[in-house]
Amino acid sequence: MNIQVQCCGIVILLLIWYFSLRQRSLGLEAEKLFLITMGVTSFCVVMDITSIVAINNHELISEFLLALICKTYIVSLIWVGYFGLIYSSTDFVGTRAERKKKNRIYTIIVFTGTILIYALPIYYYLDGDVVYTYGPSCITTYIFALLFVLVTLYKVGIRGKEMNPKRRRAIVIWMLIWMIAAVTQFLNAKLLLVGFASVLGIVILFFELENPEANLDRETGAYNAHALGEYTKLLYEKKERFSAMLLALNDMAVMGNAGNSVQLDMTLRGIVRYTEKLKGVKVFKTLERELVFLAADEQRLQEVFQDIKGHIERACEERRGDGQAKVSPYYVLLPDSLLLGSVEELFLMLRHFRAGKTENPEESSILLDERKIGHYKEKEQTEALIRTAIEEDRIEVFYQPIYSTKQGKFTSAEALVRIRDEDGNIVLPGRFIPVAEKNGLIARIGEAVFEKVCEFVQKNKLREDYGIKYIEVNLSVRQCEDTKLAENYIKIMQKYDLEPSCINLEITESASIKTRKNLLENMQVLIDYGVKFSLDDFGNGESNLNYIVDMPVSIVKFDRDMSQAYFANQKAKFVMEASMQMIHDMQLEIVSEGVETKEQMEAISALGIDYIQGYYFSKPIPGEEFLEFIQRANR
Repeated sequence: MNIQVQCCGIVILLLIWYFSLRQRSLGLEAEKLFLITMGVTSFCVVMDITSIVAINNHELISEFLLALICKTYIVSLIWVGYFGLIYSSTDFVGTRAERKKKNRIYTIIVFTGTILIYALPIYYYLDGDVVYTYGPSCITTYIFALLFVLVTLYKVGIRGKEMNPKRRRAIVIWMLIWMIAAVTQFLNAKLLLVGFASVLGIVILFFELENPEANLDRETGAYNAHALGEYTKLLYEKKERFSAMLLALNDMAVMGNAGNSVQLDMTLRGIVRYTEKLKGVKVFKTLERELVFLAADEQRLQEVFQDIKGHIERACEERRGDGQAKVSPYYVLLPDSLLLGSVEELFLMLRHFRAGKTENPEESSILLDERKIGHYKEKEQTEALIRTAIEEDRIEVFYQPIYSTKQGKFTSAEALVRIRDEDGNIVLPGRFIPVAEKNGLIARIGEAVFEKVCEFVQKNKLREDYGIKYIEVNLSVRQCEDTKLAENYIKIMQKYDLEPSCINLEITESASIKTRKNLLENMQVLIDYGVKFSLDDFGNGESNLNYIVDMPVSIVKFDRDMSQAYFANQKAKFVMEASMQMIHDMQLEIVSEGVETKEQMEAISALGIDYIQGYYFSKPIPGEEFLEFIQRANR
């Protein structure tokens, strides 16, 4: 009988079954579909052998049973093609539910083919060792099998970028081998190659993709980063709640010499082996050489946390006597995965709070509750809002008039940044300024504001037509760090042919603390060019008097708290009066911010303050409204 090739296929499949089932399985969708496909292929090869045996012994069985066996074999062929197509779709973008919905069409097709094959007649040929079947049932099989092969190749071709490159390559090779075998067998029915071609496809998939050891990290025995991504992706698609913990050891072991790297791997391996004793937890090693533990719920996660923490502490005690490098663990715990919307958010969150270790070195763990996650998401949304606002030029400048008590009119203004969201609503600075300062975007915002101010001053001839001598523009801490700040700002002023005395740059005490050297160098270049400086928020920092002495400023601004305290606290009143006297003795001018009532304005004015700024006169307003206000107020 011509079953040698099929028997070889059975042996190969048995070996693959052995190696597949002896290793730990994550239960990934691709793993399950591979096992189903391998099961259908195994059944197909067994039925191939059975059909050959049945044809060779046709006189011993009924015609109906013989036809049933032969048709069951060829039906299994189209089911192999069907599951090959379903398996190839596991990498395509979309949820598991969406893929199931699309796969229903293929399910209808495979059942239609199955019904037709069983309904149509089949014939067999037997001449010595030459055995094969033919007829309408077989032709239908070729049509449906070829359809599944072509659809698979088409989908892989048009959506290949969404797939794992290895999976794409393996499936294409498998389908091509299967198609060549089918065409060869169709042209020469004596060559029974289709079943064995299916076996070759399984071999390719196993060695390229579905070998369970491919999901393991060789150094530690934990699941690897690829397995972590695939497994958590599956859990999110199924909307299954789980808890996660990231364990990071001291960076010295990672960034140091090769010996430390080996020591880190040995430490991680010990933790992984200890974890194997714990039930209900899976452990993964990330590309950053950290461990991620997944448990079913928060209670189990806390138990694992305490177990791992105790194990590491005991190991550290043993290390001290051996003189080995100290291990400093840091834990990030996420009790509820559904607080996050996707696997991408999960990894971003873990990395973000892992990086937070450097900000709070005394802490050894952090629990990601709803409040912390909500704050993080809000920060991320705000950062995205800032970036799009910069890219789409949705940064605006509002102006708050400043009143000169000596001249009895408005002679300057402070430029204040505002941005609009996608719906055109103004976003208040209290929301986006702290985020922009932290991530460095404040420098881009500051430069954009400065250019808009220069354009506004020159375009509207503020000095000539409105009596506005200068506009105050804030400098952020990040901008003060830039050694090319002065050079860039001078280029912008030259671009608009702007008189430098039309600009007054405001610095804060915090800026001068952190970046004094760069700041002083930039200030000197700009002062030589003709720009003046103010010290903003006087009274809201440390070493106020030293800043006035050290910084080459011409104006000092009392912040709102100091101005309001003057009317509420006798001690504050004495401090403000003494400060004012001292500042005036140094030939500097003073702006009092935060004045909100007529009584406050009159009292501050009587005190001898040079300029007054506050809601009593006007809140910050857009450029056009500011021009109208100045025209009306200074008339």
